[in-house]
Amino acid sequence: MKKVLGANKVARGYARDESDSKRLKAAGVKTIYRADRGETLDRFRMRNGEFLGVVDGLRAFGGRREIGKAVKLIHSWGCTVIDAETGLQSRQDGVEMMRQAIAPKLKPGRAEELQILSAKSRTDDGRLSKRKAEMIWRNRGYTVEETVELSGWPQATAYHVFGPRFKKRKTED
Repeated sequence: MKKVLGANKVARGYARDESDSKRLKAAGVKTIYRADRGETLDRFRMRNGEFLGVVDGLRAFGGRREIGKAVKLIHSWGCTVIDAETGLQSRQDGVEMMRQAIAPKLKPGRAEELQILSAKSRTDDGRLSKRKAEMIWRNRGYTVEETVELSGWPQATAYHVFGPRFKKRKTED
């Protein structure tokens, strides 16, 4: 893990849990307060000009509303929130830190895995493809019950998608 220029100026850190605490220690932060132990911002105070280290943007403070209140409180002390890993500071890079905090946190490769599962669920639901189902729907040799059985499409869905089974041809007089 790379050391950030501002990380050596961090007086204290604030972490959500043990994993965040380990990441802050790896960045060189010595004193770390943890939210999961009840060490909230109202339990300690910082001096003017100090930096409070966090990881993952402002995620350690909670949701949007809690983040806003926490940053406002810390700034009122004359302090700045700094991401110990990236070096982003709340006074200059607050928007980017907020974006990182509210963005969904997925493990690497998890998005691709979810995409594959989604595609599989759409294709493996027991139905034939639209083209094959329409061929069975239009075939006069099958009853409605047989078309439902063969295609896997419910009758109402097939009717909605394909229309009536047998269209009457217009005769010109």
